[in-house]
Amino acid sequence: MPILGWGIGEFVGAVRSGYPWIIYVAAGSLLSSLGQWIARSPARQAGRLIRGKVIGCFGLGYRRDASGFPIDGFERNDLLPRHTKRELEDLVYGDVSGVPLIFCDATLSVKGLRRTERVEVFRGPLVLSRFPKRARGRTLVVPDGGAIGNFFVGIAGQHRQRVKLESPDFERAFAVWSTDQIEARYLLTPTMMERLLALKQRFPGDMTVAFNGHEFMLALDDGRDWFPDPGLLRSLTHPARVREQAEEIARIAEIVEILKLNLDTRA
Repeated sequence: MPILGWGIGEFVGAVRSGYPWIIYVAAGSLLSSLGQWIARSPARQAGRLIRGKVIGCFGLGYRRDASGFPIDGFERNDLLPRHTKRELEDLVYGDVSGVPLIFCDATLSVKGLRRTERVEVFRGPLVLSRFPKRARGRTLVVPDGGAIGNFFVGIAGQHRQRVKLESPDFERAFAVWSTDQIEARYLLTPTMMERLLALKQRFPGDMTVAFNGHEFMLALDDGRDWFPDPGLLRSLTHPARVREQAEEIARIAEIVEILKLNLDTRA
């Protein structure tokens, strides 16, 4: 609808200014046809087929449309920035190293100053998995934003209080807010803090984590597409296409491995 409104406005402006409006019509028709062809191009369709087959070889399920991803839990736990539009794609689900896991690529945005402008506020993966320990309250781990930023996070955090931990390295990287300070320390043991720091080092970007019940939620704003479609001019028969998809699955498995989510341990 924004594109349609822009097109109508340009058309009316062209007529009023005396420009040959037929040029606008022809150009608009050409761009529309080109956009539809790219969206339905054989390269994109074949790329998605390759992706689904490779993911299936790992015993996981895949759907291009990730609208069914349980993003509401991420919003209730204050993991995501405020946004007015969401785009969810590349839903991957199943057991990874024996741990149930759901993954999707998310792009969140807000309206810009112009009517048709959108400003991206989050781009990266959302991961929902099982955590061995059960949290009765809500504990949130966010990038440390300094005194002012942490103050406002606490105000908006549904009665959460700032939790002070004994790891200077962890405190420099993250701020922890929880409805139960004792439980937060039970969840964030020295070993777990080391694992979260290792995960942050492996995957650069703004990482936010929440513990709720037996759920472990991770939002990584790293600005990349984890499962990109192949370019229109790239060969689909090259082994690199399969390797690229396998590498992305390996990255997901690394999250489980680094955090040891597959270990029923108290550490």
